Amino acid sequence: MIVLKFFIYIFCFLLYHIAAESDHCIWYGQCGINSQGKTTNCEYNGTAQLLTDEAALRTLETACGMIYNGSNDTYTCCAPDQIVNMANQFGMAKLMLGRCPSCYYNFRSLFCAMTCGVDHSRYLSVIETGTSSKYPGRVTVEAINYTLADDFGQRILDSCRDVLYPGGNQHSLDTMCGQPYDKCTKEAFMEYLGLTNPAVPFPIHIYFENDTKKSDTFYNQTTFHCDEPLVTQYENKTACGCLDCLKSCRPLPPDVPDKEFRIFNMDGWVVIAAIFAILLITTFLLSMVVIPTFRKRRTILIAPPTEETSLLRPTVSQRRKGIFLRIRRYTEQHLERIFFRLGLFCAQHPFIVFFIGGIIITGLSCGLLKFQVTTDPVKLWSAKSSIARQQKDYFDKHFKPFYRTTQLIIIPDDQTFETFDYLSPPAPYAEYTFGPVFKLDFLSRVLDLQTAVLSLTADVNDKNRTVHLSDICFKPLEPDNENCTVFSILQYFQNSRENLYKRIDDGFFTWFDYSTHFISCSQAPTTTNDSLGLSCFGDFGGTINPFMVLGNYSDTAYANATALVITIVIENSNDPEKVQLAEAWEKVFLDYMKNFTETQKSLRAAGYWNQTANFTVYYSAERSIQDELNRQSRSDILTIIISYSIMFLYVTLTLGHIRSWRTCLIDLKISVGFIGVLFVLLSVMSSIGFFSYCGIAGTLIIFEVIPFLVLAVGVDNIFIIVQHFEHTKDENLPSIEIRLATTISRIGPSILLTASSESIAFLLGALTPMPAVQIFSLYAFMAVFIDFLLQITCFVSALALDARRQESNRPDLCCCVSMSTASSSNESNEPKTKGLLHQIFTNVWTPLVLGNSFIRALIFSMFIIITCLSLSILHRIPIGLDQKLSMPKDSYVLDYFYGLENYLSVGPPVYFIVNEDAIDYKNIREQDLLCGTSGCSPISLLGQIGETLRQPKRYYLAQPPSSWLDDYFDWLQSTNDPPCCRINNRTHEFCPATMNNSLCVTCPIQFLENQRPSPDDFQKYIQYFLIDNPGEKCPKGGHAAYHDAVELVNKTRVKTSYFMGFHSVLKTSTDFIGAMRSANEIAKNISKTILINQTHPYHESNKLEDYPVFPYSVFYVFYDQYLTIWRDLIVNLTYSFTAVFLVTCILLGFDIHTAFLILLCVFMIITNMFGVMYLWHIELNAISVVNIIMSVGIAVEFCAHIARYFAVRQGATRLIRAKIALAEMGSSVFSGITLTKIGGVVVLAFAKSQLFQVFYFRMYFALVIIGAMHGLLFLPILLSYFGPQSLELFDEEKRIRQLSANHVDLSSEINIDGDEGDICDSSREKL
Repeated sequence: MIVLKFFIYIFCFLLYHIAAESDHCIWYGQCGINSQGKTTNCEYNGTAQLLTDEAALRTLETACGMIYNGSNDTYTCCAPDQIVNMANQFGMAKLMLGRCPSCYYNFRSLFCAMTCGVDHSRYLSVIETGTSSKYPGRVTVEAINYTLADDFGQRILDSCRDVLYPGGNQHSLDTMCGQPYDKCTKEAFMEYLGLTNPAVPFPIHIYFENDTKKSDTFYNQTTFHCDEPLVTQYENKTACGCLDCLKSCRPLPPDVPDKEFRIFNMDGWVVIAAIFAILLITTFLLSMVVIPTFRKRRTILIAPPTEETSLLRPTVSQRRKGIFLRIRRYTEQHLERIFFRLGLFCAQHPFIVFFIGGIIITGLSCGLLKFQVTTDPVKLWSAKSSIARQQKDYFDKHFKPFYRTTQLIIIPDDQTFETFDYLSPPAPYAEYTFGPVFKLDFLSRVLDLQTAVLSLTADVNDKNRTVHLSDICFKPLEPDNENCTVFSILQYFQNSRENLYKRIDDGFFTWFDYSTHFISCSQAPTTTNDSLGLSCFGDFGGTINPFMVLGNYSDTAYANATALVITIVIENSNDPEKVQLAEAWEKVFLDYMKNFTETQKSLRAAGYWNQTANFTVYYSAERSIQDELNRQSRSDILTIIISYSIMFLYVTLTLGHIRSWRTCLIDLKISVGFIGVLFVLLSVMSSIGFFSYCGIAGTLIIFEVIPFLVLAVGVDNIFIIVQHFEHTKDENLPSIEIRLATTISRIGPSILLTASSESIAFLLGALTPMPAVQIFSLYAFMAVFIDFLLQITCFVSALALDARRQESNRPDLCCCVSMSTASSSNESNEPKTKGLLHQIFTNVWTPLVLGNSFIRALIFSMFIIITCLSLSILHRIPIGLDQKLSMPKDSYVLDYFYGLENYLSVGPPVYFIVNEDAIDYKNIREQDLLCGTSGCSPISLLGQIGETLRQPKRYYLAQPPSSWLDDYFDWLQSTNDPPCCRINNRTHEFCPATMNNSLCVTCPIQFLENQRPSPDDFQKYIQYFLIDNPGEKCPKGGHAAYHDAVELVNKTRVKTSYFMGFHSVLKTSTDFIGAMRSANEIAKNISKTILINQTHPYHESNKLEDYPVFPYSVFYVFYDQYLTIWRDLIVNLTYSFTAVFLVTCILLGFDIHTAFLILLCVFMIITNMFGVMYLWHIELNAISVVNIIMSVGIAVEFCAHIARYFAVRQGATRLIRAKIALAEMGSSVFSGITLTKIGGVVVLAFAKSQLFQVFYFRMYFALVIIGAMHGLLFLPILLSYFGPQSLELFDEEKRIRQLSANHVDLSSEINIDGDEGDICDSSREKL
């Protein structure tokens, strides 16, 4: 029995020592500071000791719950002072990783086991010791080996890989791994944590072991996946959010590519158009060509009046009955009476008419004194009620206008890459390859340029002051830091040449220099003290994200960059005086850069390469585009003047009909032509004056487009009036007054028809929401209307005076001299000949177009095919405006645009704004709808944005958004020493983390679920967060990043705020439009989520207040028009077409048939204009929309005169009437519109402005050609097939006898061959 007890004792003794051996520690307690200023631990080989310190127990429970066993049974290998130090170190880690509870737990388990685990000897070994400075004779631990399970390190990395650091728009592992988060490996992660991290207290060599048979030699611990809730004995937290853990994100919807509508592997719309065209042509050929070929040809003798333009000559044909014919007849009679009397009055009382017209025109033109031009593109292209405009106004009101930017893109001449060698670290004998921008000489010269630019000053003479950059720039940390915000790679060195050239080496090997500093800063922009002893913060106190200062690199390989980007941020303001100061400095900057670049070009051309800068620079300022637009406008003034001059000269020189060389000076109508053109200009002036009285500012477009429009409309009418007045000479009417009255009675209704259609169409066009189109439509309506009034009154009076001059044989331009022509009496008895153009249309063009049935059918079919094809490619017309087209060809801004497209690596910032009072920020449930950290709703604002970041090609988002709310939570929860939130115990003022004051105590915050502050505490401390400068001790301070992002009421209640991210690189109009559309889609989904959770209904609207969240970026207001441009254009064209149809129908006496044919022809012209836009690469934008709307008016001019003449003309068949209408009216339309415009339009092709060449020359030229082809080719053929019946009119001779005492015989016969189209007349010249 005694022997048994002895063996039991021996067994227990050995068991105890074996247990003690397995549980012994390698250190215990702290042994002071070593020679490198780091806190060291005391070496200790004993067993773990019971922890009894209550404060240390509480700290251990919070920081290392995985090794805490209660207050009476917690053994550790760490003393209370080690626990406190470890907890303080965790404070910084919590700021970086605390958003994801499982990541932060796994990370803590790694260091809790290392610091306090009870079995150190299993996985830790001391490899270097020292002597304690605090306790002489004690041994300190200076370096250790730490062995981990292979998969344990990987699990920690996987749980932390996606965790965001919102304040820096980056991932936390970018900072904590030493390389980009997506390329981080467990080896690199642990190496950075244990060795290369400047904050590590001593070298920790971490190794991995995957042999399970050696499980007693490495540390392993249960971990949590990032998408798992953290549930332990002492912690209970939700899973990480989508932004911090991809596994937590909802499954992405299937990526359904945009499918093209295709039939038989061809464009479906083209196939449908082809089928439709074939059906139309087949039906047409069967009904109009094949069947009529079996009919006999016939020759018909009719007896219409000899005057070919008479609209009222009765016939002997049987009267047709019917209400519509009676209405048409009554309307024609009534209009002719009105215009006869009006023409007679104007001809008999010209000076009274001039006097009245002069008073009206003068009164209206005086409004020019109040004329204002709107040049602000925001006011031109964005309606005040549009969502984008409301977004901009809201942002400007609540957060201040978006900054003015001055930017330089610098590309080194030497584009070779270079390899740098280092001893250690980053790694022993490491090689790193850097792109062209990292050559030290290049950076030095860029620093010279940057320093020179930042020191520029501008003199503002009218204010008698000198403007420095510091007077106008953005200073995020003002008043604590007065430096300007400049984003540049040189800010990593605080713009200091000394810092740039700083290096650490041993005389042979380089350890650290500017390139290693860049590596540190590019991976961790919030680093405050790296191995070179430098900070990565800019001198203005903000972070410098590498994607903002580097260009043309792949993915996140910033070291491969081939360009630098320097961005100077200048404060914007609604105060014109402040803007003036900024523009003055920008002007000096642009002048300096222009001189710099020209000097470089000169030196290079001369071969002085050693004196040049070793780079090319592209530059721009906020005012650059407007300056270049103004310069371009001035340079094209001469082109516009020449264009209009050619049109004016053509009208004045070709208006008269010269009988012979002897009467040349008498027959000239230069003065009449000049007066007609003058009336066009006066109508434009009157229109401008009228709307100036109304307070409606004009635009530059009205000077470029409206004169062209009114000339097209007005000159056509002038030619028709003059030519038909000349024709009345053959009728032997008793007096000039009667001739003019007769002419106006015949032509007036036609002019009224076109002018009314155009005016009302333009007036209805003003209903469009686009301001530039609204203004154009209003000005065009008034100009066309006034021009019509002047032509029908004052021009008639001028023509009457000119006719009297001609009758008295007085030369034009010198009417005071009377010329005697001996042969004048003989010439009066000679047969009158028509003008050359009239004869060409009568004898050549009309027989060519309408003389052969096969040719008619072929031409008709071709027009149908072209129109169908034009309709089929409508969807292919590009939308937008290539910004390069708006600049002169020699502009430096074009070079800058080239730099943007090829070297910029990030797009413009995008703000997701929470509408005022849409969210109760102090309410935890409302917070969950916005935040992105743990505990937030997976469909919160940041959660949904996180999901869209996984689809960059669809949503155009490149960087995760900065979140003031998440950073505020982290700031409140910080546990580092000192914590971020402290207040003075006496004054209750805020204490920054940099302040050493014993009166500063931790903010007494009451935390609720998910570590959220109580509502009172949320509002109490928010003001301190927004004034706390970020720094080494508290990188989450919100002053730099969020001071302008949150609007407070009474310094406590958050009224509105924004979350800022970045779009991906946007190069084309399609990219910009897609980015804006996707941002609005994201914001609408977020708004819908918020409203549903608030039990409020969601509905689409155009009111900003209906959306809790909306996006904003500086370019949205300019591209907003493109989201609805097709809808707006179609609505506008619908209004215009409706107006044309209704007015035409009413003024033709409800002749629906003719009105429809006119509308069809106008529709085809506009459709073919769209086809030309696609083929000639003309984008659809506000300028082209204005031109399309203008085209409606000119299209009416091409069609309405001939169609109306056909409708009221007598003839046995449609073909005969079509031939007469084309022969009589075609020459007037051709000379009045086509020839007038073609010369002036061609001149625009030589304009310096690409904008003029594309949107004015191409579109105007196409319009003239397409309009002429439809009006003079297609329309007569259409009328010959489908024209309305002829209208029986009352006897004109009877009406003339009632108005005049003299009677004339106007009878003759015309023999027309209906098949061949020969027009025969006993008096050939009368046709």
